[in-house]
Amino acid sequence: MEIAVMILLLMCGVMIYNYIYRKRLYQEIDRLEAWKIVIMNRPITDELSKVKRLNMTGETEQLFERWRHQWDEIVATQLPMVEEKLFDTEELLDKYRYQKAKALLREIEHTLRKIEEDIQTILHELEELVGSEEQNRTEIEELKQIYRNAKKTLLAYRHTFGDAEAKLNEKLDEIHSEFQRFEDLTNSGNYLAAREVVLSLKQELSVFSQMLHDIPELFNECQTTIPAQLAELLDGYKEMNESGYILDHLQIEQEVAEKQEKLQQYIEMIHDLRVEEAKQAIGEIKEEIDTLYDLLEKEVIAHQYVKEEVGKIREQLYQLSEEAKETSEETLFVQQSYRLSAQDLEKYRSIEKQIHQLVKRFSLIQARMIEEQTAHSILKEELEQLVAQIKMMKEEHEQFRDMLQTLRKDELIAREKLSDMKKKLSEAIRLVKKSRLPGLPEAYKLQLDEAKNLLMRVTLRLDEKPLNMEAVNQALDEAAVFVQRVYERTTEMIEQAELVEKVIQYGNRYRRRYSSVKEGLEEAELSFRNYDYELALEQAVATVEKVEPGALQRIQQLLEKDESKQLSEKGNR
Repeated sequence: MEIAVMILLLMCGVMIYNYIYRKRLYQEIDRLEAWKIVIMNRPITDELSKVKRLNMTGETEQLFERWRHQWDEIVATQLPMVEEKLFDTEELLDKYRYQKAKALLREIEHTLRKIEEDIQTILHELEELVGSEEQNRTEIEELKQIYRNAKKTLLAYRHTFGDAEAKLNEKLDEIHSEFQRFEDLTNSGNYLAAREVVLSLKQELSVFSQMLHDIPELFNECQTTIPAQLAELLDGYKEMNESGYILDHLQIEQEVAEKQEKLQQYIEMIHDLRVEEAKQAIGEIKEEIDTLYDLLEKEVIAHQYVKEEVGKIREQLYQLSEEAKETSEETLFVQQSYRLSAQDLEKYRSIEKQIHQLVKRFSLIQARMIEEQTAHSILKEELEQLVAQIKMMKEEHEQFRDMLQTLRKDELIAREKLSDMKKKLSEAIRLVKKSRLPGLPEAYKLQLDEAKNLLMRVTLRLDEKPLNMEAVNQALDEAAVFVQRVYERTTEMIEQAELVEKVIQYGNRYRRRYSSVKEGLEEAELSFRNYDYELALEQAVATVEKVEPGALQRIQQLLEKDESKQLSEKGNR
């Protein structure tokens, strides 16, 4: 039973699928049938009738016949074939031959798409032909007007075109013949070829109109403006020569002659209507003339610079040389007191040598100025380089002098530090005397003596001639560490001694009651009398803490109160 149900369901499913699939294929047939009807109803014949308004000869007639033949082929052959294939597809579907039906539908769609493309090509070509005729009719009148204006301009201003007039007239004749060619092509129905002539005429008339505008101006440049500039340039050159300027390196006369010769070549270019080439060449020659003017102006500026700056440079070099002499004397003096490194001495010798070379170079420049054989622009460049080097030498010289001053400054700082350390050590000794200690431990005495010896070593280093600041600073650093250590040890020792006395005094209250306290305090007193204050403090604190834990803390609090009270009394006074 279950198998029968499954078979029944399966058959129902197959039938439903078959129904849906067949329906889709019939819908595709309907779509292609509608597409075919749309194509048949396209107003191609009406569009083709527009061509009949034109001259039905030549190219137009050939195109019309080809388009009509293509449309007849579509209507009479291709679309009926599509109709027949659609019927065949329906028969295949009735026989359930779905694969062949689908293949035939694809073939029909391809045919219809190809027909659409052919129709679009026909319409595009037709529009281009009709549009060309309309554009030609409009634009040719505009071009004729441009032609007439150009002819009038050439006739009215013929004297401004010189020998180029004949060539321009020839060009006009060529353009006129193109107008005639356009008329011939139009009358013979060759509208597309006529369109090419219109575009060509438009370009040629544009170029010709530009020539009419440019040629008089270019002739004026070549025959009047530029020759006047060259003459003015040559006059300026001669005047500057007479005023003492050195201008041989510019070769102005040769440059002017070459440019005058080039102008004749450019005039020939204009005669031959090579206008764009001549325009570019004339632009270049104008830039070259501007450059020559700039070079002459540069010489004037350089002459003024040399005239104004040479005295200043001489003064700078003199001042630098005098300062170098002072530095030389100062270096000798410093060498007597300080030890200069080989690198520092070599640096100064290099500075002296370079300053001497700068003076020598300036003297050579002055000699060339007197000879009056060197262009001022060249002298200006050399003087500017010299000024830059003088500035650099000044900076290096100042750095060296600062180094010498730093050496002397370092000595003063070292002596000041030595004085401060001596005061600190004296303060430590004063604190010891003020504390009225019964005596000093041997280790402390040795430290004190070592600190004094280190300070003496610094003093001896500072008295050496020449002075070696590196050795001085090394001895100074070593002494500073040791003096600080002695000072700290002094304050610590005095504090320990004071605390020992306070702890022993505090512990005396237990001396009679506890024999251990008596013995411990006696040991502490013995260590105190032997100047071992650290051991005495340890013994005294340990003894008292046994019978009264925390006693040391209370004793320290009492000491702090006493110190605060003493400070307060001093403040009131």
